[in-house]
Amino acid sequence: MNMGKQKMSSVLTEGDEILLAIQDIQTRLICARQGFESATDEALVDSYIFEITALQKKYDYFIKTAKEMGLTGPFLKIG
Repeated sequence: MNMGKQKMSSVLTEGDEILLAIQDIQTRLICARQGFESATDEALVDSYIFEITALQKKYDYFIKTAKEMGLTGPFLKIG
C-alpha cells in the first residue's frame, strides 16, 4: 500500500467524527454521573451537575445532527 492510499483510508468523514463524538460524550457522561454519585463535597457535587448538564447538551446536539444526516450507530439514550 502506498503512502497516499494509507493516508486516505485513515481520514474520517464528518459522519464518522460525529459518531465518535457521540461515543466519547456517552463515556464522559457515565464517568461524570459516577463521580456525582460518589461526591460528598458540595463544590464537587455542583461541578458534576454543571459537567453533566453541559455534556447532555452536547449529546443532544450531536444526536440531532446525526439524525439529520441519516447516520446510525450504537446510540445509548443517556438522560
